[in-house]
Amino acid sequence: MKKHLGLMTSLIVIFATALCWAGCSNYGGNDYCPDQCVQNTCDPCPCPSPCDPCPKPCAYGNQGQICCDGVTVTATQPKLCILGDNYALDVCIKACIDVCHVEVNAMLPEGVTLVRSEPPGATESDGMITWTFDRMMKGDCHASRVIMRADREGNLCICFCVTAIPVQFCAALCAKPILECSKCGPEEVTPCDPVHYTITVTNTGTCPAEDVVVVDNVPDGLEHSSGQRRLTWDLGTICPCESKCINVCFTATKRGQVCNTINVTACNAHPTSCQFCTNVVLCQAEIDKVGPKERKIGESADYTITVTNTGDKTLTQVIVCDMAPSATSIVEAPGAVVNCNQAVWRFDELNPGEQQTMGLTLTTCTPGYFVNRVSVDNCQRCRDCAEFGTRWRGTPALNGCFQDTKDPICVGDFNSYMLRVTNQGSEEDTNLRVVVRFPPELVPVTTHGDSPATISGQTVTFDPIAIAGSRESFQFRIDAQAKDRGDARIKAEISSDTIQTPITLEESTIIN
Repeated sequence: MKKHLGLMTSLIVIFATALCWAGCSNYGGNDYCPDQCVQNTCDPCPCPSPCDPCPKPCAYGNQGQICCDGVTVTATQPKLCILGDNYALDVCIKACIDVCHVEVNAMLPEGVTLVRSEPPGATESDGMITWTFDRMMKGDCHASRVIMRADREGNLCICFCVTAIPVQFCAALCAKPILECSKCGPEEVTPCDPVHYTITVTNTGTCPAEDVVVVDNVPDGLEHSSGQRRLTWDLGTICPCESKCINVCFTATKRGQVCNTINVTACNAHPTSCQFCTNVVLCQAEIDKVGPKERKIGESADYTITVTNTGDKTLTQVIVCDMAPSATSIVEAPGAVVNCNQAVWRFDELNPGEQQTMGLTLTTCTPGYFVNRVSVDNCQRCRDCAEFGTRWRGTPALNGCFQDTKDPICVGDFNSYMLRVTNQGSEEDTNLRVVVRFPPELVPVTTHGDSPATISGQTVTFDPIAIAGSRESFQFRIDAQAKDRGDARIKAEISSDTIQTPITLEESTIIN
């Protein structure tokens, strides 16, 4: 029984595998590892110093780690492999610092043969597997699997050696300032309005921008309170990620689009620029009204109303309102809503330059001068008004009263004839003319009255009266002498500019 137990123990010892670790600058065999192996602080890996020759029997396990010159190598292989079969050795090479000329050597024990490496990269020469890297940056890690075959029994101890050269640095900061600018302001103003702009200059680079200067060339259409056409601001130094703002105010002086450009320069940065455009628009509507200057009462007067959008903006919900004078009345207003003496037209919109025309007809029975007013309004509050006056003339009405002072009379007697002319109408008349014609029995002698007269034979003609006002009366008197017996018929004729056919009055005088 003890014999069998000892045999089993020997077999277990034979098939056990381990790693033997040695850190050295130049690997020279299985029994030497110089003192240059220094543990790196990036990984808490012990580095035996001085390194002992691989113990026999091997006292190491199947996994181990070595850290030399800033490089850590971790290797793992199976605890047991079968004679004649392939087995794997997993190797992880990691840089704890920046290094160059990295070389990792693994000394294979006698009876162990390299089959291949995955991925390819490891080389084998005289029982030595070697990994080389020209440079490894801190944190770089290379994993490799080595497939080997064991052709003998016993402890298969693999020894590793690592060499690398730490990289030393002499650093210089390379930075660049980058200037960016932006400009904001109102998109739309009206002429004479203030225009406020905000200019923002930002350094998006990695070092300060020095001697930063902002220049604004004031465009045509804007005016600064200083009167200058070129404005300059010195912003000094702008650090990375820092912004500086400028507020500036102009006055809009001209309609149209005005684009204001800002130029930004610095002594150590490329220049940049930014622009903002503002539309200077006029909101304006004009209304006009025309019609007859004079009409007779009872007639109709036609008026034309014209609304024009003379601005730059579309007018919406346009309302045109005409208020007829109280003494007049609206006969018609096509397209309008009429309420008593008010006519209202509505339009959804009126585009720039567009116009709308409306008609209105009024009448009245009252003479006088009446002014008709009309206005336009809209949602943009662009308002205007207009008016037109018409003189409504009444009708002149001349009336005469003609009589003698004595009747009958005798031959040789004198008699006076009185003519009274009154304008009973509501309107004045012009060029009032009076002519009195005597028969042969009477001879006109003298005249009196509101107008001088001329006696020509049996006819008396009074000079025209230029204006015969409404309700105004005029007196005319003629003295005549009887020459012959009979029924004398005296005729008075009244005419004017409005009465082309004379009004004839007749007075009879009996002469004995």
